[in-house]
Amino acid sequence: MITNTMSALMTAGTTLKQALVQQSAIKKDEGHAGILRAEIKNSTDTVKAAKEAELKETEEHAAELKSKQSDTLETANSDLRDSIDRAREADREEAKKDAKAAEKKKSEKTEKDEKTGKLGNAPETDEKESADAEKSGETAETAVQAVIPDPIRAPKPMDVKA
Repeated sequence: MITNTMSALMTAGTTLKQALVQQSAIKKDEGHAGILRAEIKNSTDTVKAAKEAELKETEEHAAELKSKQSDTLETANSDLRDSIDRAREADREEAKKDAKAAEKKKSEKTEKDEKTGKLGNAPETDEKESADAEKSGETAETAVQAVIPDPIRAPKPMDVKA
């Protein structure tokens, strides 16, 4: 369950780091463009043309990076939503399997309890034996004790040596 969600979050984290790197490059380009604008204001006509061309190139690069960053973030958002949906579906499937296994275990326990009857794990007796025991005054407990010998009072084998 958690593995699916963690995988989705790790993927999103990696994509967000990529977007942060792109943001740093955009800021660098914007700062450089600001410097070029100031230099253009204070420069002569011969230098202005070169600075304006460099400014245009820097602004285009910044706009391209912004576009890429937007695409990266949209992709990250989409991938994260898809991963979360898959994780939720996997969690639902796992919960269904767990519920099915619990139900099976419960039904097996109920079936076992029905087989063993009211005496726990004692073997079932047929109705004739029960009726005979009631006539003789035996209870179910004494009937079971009669079947199982007492280990303390059981006769021990004799050691016969010649």
